[in-house]
Amino acid sequence: MTRFNIFNQIHKGLRAMLYDTSLALQQANFADYDEAEIAIKKLRQTIDILEEHAAHEDHFVLPAIQQYEPSLADAFASEHEEDHALSEKLRGLLTVYNHAVRIEVKIETGQAINRAFVGFLIFNLEHMDKEETVLNKVLWRYYSDDELIGINRRIVSVVPQRELEITTTWMMRGLSNLEISDWLKAVEKNAPEPLFAELFNIAERELSPGRFRKVLDNLAERRSMVA
Repeated sequence: MTRFNIFNQIHKGLRAMLYDTSLALQQANFADYDEAEIAIKKLRQTIDILEEHAAHEDHFVLPAIQQYEPSLADAFASEHEEDHALSEKLRGLLTVYNHAVRIEVKIETGQAINRAFVGFLIFNLEHMDKEETVLNKVLWRYYSDDELIGINRRIVSVVPQRELEITTTWMMRGLSNLEISDWLKAVEKNAPEPLFAELFNIAERELSPGRFRKVLDNLAERRSMVA
């Protein structure tokens, strides 16, 4: 039986965001402030969203682990602190870049930003993988799918609108066609119509015509199976 994976959607969105930011930084000409600013804006948003995501896990997911496996919860909380330190290193380099006057300093700082982001990227990819393989096993051992869905809903209920819009967009970009169809179907069934319409519009905006057509086909097939 396939269990509810509380990490799957958001982690796919975060990975897509990390990959996109990595490419933007690689391509940026840090000698050109206007060009570099495009990548820097993506980097700042990625740092903010990853930190906000970690905070949600600290408040909702890790306490659920702490109740049964306190040492494991503490270990992942420590990783969040390490991740915060990596974020602060990147923010410090961005400050250096913004205050640099000489072009060579901007270029050198841009290279340092790229190197620091590689470390940040690797850490977060490995951290998310451990959450999906280690924490999920613990959550599945002690909680039913309904209880895990309840935790997920409590997280969503406190996410600020700006963060929700950003993460929804990136989840739409990072999920498979079938996962998007299942997501739309669940929202259509359990949420008010305006929320479904908003999610449907995001799918239509973010997906290529070919992908969106497959999502619609999958959605129609699932409707026919239920009917």
